[in-house]
Amino acid sequence: MKQMKYFLAVVCAAVLLTGCTNESEPTDEILSEDAAESISAAVGDESGGATDNFADVMIAGGGGSFGSAEPVIDGPDKVAAGLPSYDSLTGWWSVSVVRERMNDRIQRSITREYQYQFQKNGTVQKFYAAGSDTATTLKFKIISGTGYFRGPRVSHTLTKLSGAWTANEIDKDTVTITLDSTYVRSGSDSIKTRNMLRTHTGTMTITGVSVKALRFKIRESELQRLQWRNDFPNTISGTISGNYTATITHLRGEAYKERSINRDFTITVGGGEGTLTINGRNGSFRIDMSGGQRK
Repeated sequence: MKQMKYFLAVVCAAVLLTGCTNESEPTDEILSEDAAESISAAVGDESGGATDNFADVMIAGGGGSFGSAEPVIDGPDKVAAGLPSYDSLTGWWSVSVVRERMNDRIQRSITREYQYQFQKNGTVQKFYAAGSDTATTLKFKIISGTGYFRGPRVSHTLTKLSGAWTANEIDKDTVTITLDSTYVRSGSDSIKTRNMLRTHTGTMTITGVSVKALRFKIRESELQRLQWRNDFPNTISGTISGNYTATITHLRGEAYKERSINRDFTITVGGGEGTLTINGRNGSFRIDMSGGQRK
């Protein structure tokens, strides 16, 4: 009997030790889930991701103000948008935008430095509309960005943001947005799922974009513009592809492990959702393009 009790005690201790060891290091499944969480926040609208940038491209392309047509989910953003300044030598507008939001679901505070330029069939023009000439193309650069976002599962601190887009057929009802230069978003994500906390320090790069969106029309009423902005994540469609890489610190009690992750991804967007495929694997994740969360 004593030998049996001793044997059972040893087995239980081994099981407990093994369990603790397994929990102190994230599995490949958890790493892919974490990548999906970070990518979701980095492309979402309310989280200040790429969809938010797409909306700004559309507002600029329609000749609108960055202080108008803000999303009204749970109340609008607090916006401080500077007056755009124009460089007649280069044909580029420059503008600074600061946005803040706080409600029961999210908190965010972001700054953006943008430059944009109107063109008609390859020729630069100052405004969206110049007499009878309406611009057909918008060139849009993200010069820099900072800020933070806090959601139900992910808290993000942004340290670097850059990229450039082209919006074609901005005089039509449907506009196509493509990538001019790699979109780079670097920062730190704290992710809490499965009763574990992981901190990712890394970069998401977008290397390919083909997205269609409904044109922003400045001639519509304020209510219509607000409705357009609120519905924007539900109306875009297309594909986004890139890479996510990070160093991960995995915390549980006093123990921690560090690992790295490097994943290529593709997102197919439509109907307010994104279908995220990581490293070409069969298993896919779903993204809420409005909130910037993995479903």
